[in-house]
Amino acid sequence: MYKIKYFITIIVILFLTASCSILNKLKEKEADQREVTVSEEKEKTTDKKSPEDLKFYNTYIDVVNKISQNIEELHKSYLEEVPEPKTLKKNSMVFLIRTNISVGELERLIKDYKRSFYENGDLGKLKAVNTDMQKEIETDFKAMLSVLEDYYRTASKVMDYYEDKLYEKDISSAAGYDDEMKASYEKYKTAIDKLNSSVKKYKPKREQRDLSKITNPDEKSIAALMNVYENTLDKAETFYEKFEKLENNGETGELQSILSDLEKGFEADKNVVESVMFSDKTKYMKYSFEDYFSKTVSDFIKEAKKFLDDAGNKKIKERDFNGGYDDVVRYYNNMINAYNSSISTLNSYQAY
Repeated sequence: MYKIKYFITIIVILFLTASCSILNKLKEKEADQREVTVSEEKEKTTDKKSPEDLKFYNTYIDVVNKISQNIEELHKSYLEEVPEPKTLKKNSMVFLIRTNISVGELERLIKDYKRSFYENGDLGKLKAVNTDMQKEIETDFKAMLSVLEDYYRTASKVMDYYEDKLYEKDISSAAGYDDEMKASYEKYKTAIDKLNSSVKKYKPKREQRDLSKITNPDEKSIAALMNVYENTLDKAETFYEKFEKLENNGETGELQSILSDLEKGFEADKNVVESVMFSDKTKYMKYSFEDYFSKTVSDFIKEAKKFLDDAGNKKIKERDFNGGYDDVVRYYNNMINAYNSSISTLNSYQAY
């Protein structure tokens, strides 16, 4: 009898030990599964841009465009209006109309951005969820402001030299001033390329929305608008990155192809927007698209087409090339402003 009890006791102990082992393994497996799930969830979260990050990104894209427009216009007008030092004479007539305007605009631009950033303006109030993005872009932006201030001081000094006709008394300084202006422009190019690279590094991933899988009418109409805005911007940015490098008598074939792709894509996306239903709650966004954004896109495409046709015939004069180039840049920036405004409106709409 004692042996039987002893044997039963051993069996029970073995059974309990095995049960605990199995239970522990199940708990470990559960923990591993939870860890994987959490890890995957973090991956998805970091992959998706928050509204704050999107606003931060779009704002600094606009900053880069406005700075580029001002400095490029200033540099081109300087090259056109200021004679080469070797051709300058004491009795030369030098009229710096466009250059002077651009220098004045640069002064206002610097003041506006410094107040906006350092005095709790729109730039100062911007907060990104991605703190690494904010730190990197703001660091490069502050460096950019310093370069712009140096450029402005140099440009102002050169303007005074010509407007006050100081070259009539000291013509030898012209070569030095010309070197300073061109060196300031090169420093600007380095700084703007770095800022632009930092901003583009955080360009949000585009997620093409499948309208066939969206049943809510308001969500579907908003998704259609988001698709056309983002698709248009992506193609426009591709065009502009190559357009910036275009020089007079340069090849325009690739640019014309990209522009044609932009135009076809925009028309297709616009047709989709027109095919979906907009409720009374969302109609105002459709009207904004039709009356505002769509118009800026059409104007930009029209102006770019005209310029590329003229530039492609190899007979355009340098002055006409520069003027047409600046017009395309201006229409491009108008479209970017319309995009930023429209995206802000869509992001504020809670149904999507």
